[in-house]
Amino acid sequence: MARKNPAKKSVKKPVRKTAKKPAKKAAKKPAKKPAKKTARKPAKKVAPRKAVRRKLPAPKAAPVSARKAPRTSLRAEPSFVEAAVRPMPAPQPLPMVEPARPDRRLVLVFMGPPGVGKGTQAAKLAQHLGLPHISTGDLFRDHLKRDTPLGLKAKEFMNAGQLVPDDLVVELVIDRIGAQDCRGGYILDGFPRTVPQADRLAQALAVRGERVSAVLYFDAPREVIVERISGRRTCRACGAISHAVYAPTRVEGVCDACGGQTYQREDDAADKVRQRLTVYDASTGPLVPYYRERGLLREFDARGGVEDIYRGLVATVESLA
Repeated sequence: MARKNPAKKSVKKPVRKTAKKPAKKAAKKPAKKPAKKTARKPAKKVAPRKAVRRKLPAPKAAPVSARKAPRTSLRAEPSFVEAAVRPMPAPQPLPMVEPARPDRRLVLVFMGPPGVGKGTQAAKLAQHLGLPHISTGDLFRDHLKRDTPLGLKAKEFMNAGQLVPDDLVVELVIDRIGAQDCRGGYILDGFPRTVPQADRLAQALAVRGERVSAVLYFDAPREVIVERISGRRTCRACGAISHAVYAPTRVEGVCDACGGQTYQREDDAADKVRQRLTVYDASTGPLVPYYRERGLLREFDARGGVEDIYRGLVATVESLA
């Protein structure tokens, strides 16, 4: 019996191990919720409608109060849109604005012929109101004493026997009223003396925004004035003044204040007084109608007593305020 060859044993080759690539992890997606199944209703068949034009209702007019009310909505139209839609209002005239000026000051002018007592009344009123009493005579003496440029100019004319020009006199006055003590007002005694001086003073004050408040005019009959001035007596030592008729000294010719000798000044003689009054009427007399026409003249009878005249003067000045 033949022997069967034994079956060859097959040798299995070793399997090569290969590195497996890591599988990509799929991004986790949120699980979808299962949609609810809703039963679909069968669509109703609708017959097509014919197009009909409808008239829109007219917009209702807003009440007057609503139209005038200011807009507070954030969607308000900008100003340039409103200006284009609404009619612009008619331009209003601009208000008049006065130029800057200092506080209104009381400017008083005392005027009258020599011997009527205007200097006495001006001094009393100046003390009562606390205002400076300014006279051109005092101004000239002060500038001449201090040798100021204005005083030297005036001295040239005086030495030549000529009248000081109006422009220079006004310049002296304007320089004085610009001082600190004149801020509340001042009293001009015996100035202006001529119409040109009055015009120059008005122009100078207008530049400063001011004007003459009133002109206080004192007058008396000429013979009364001659008697007053010719009776004055002056002390040679202290300059005190007395009067031979109205206020005589206790001893004739002797000053009550210092015992000095009294005398009559040369320009106080009766004939000299009449000459001065003639010059006054020619040069200063035209100022009376000048200021009367402008409504500034206030007239006083200088024949009364000093206190009576002063009371009327104070009442007149208080009425100006």
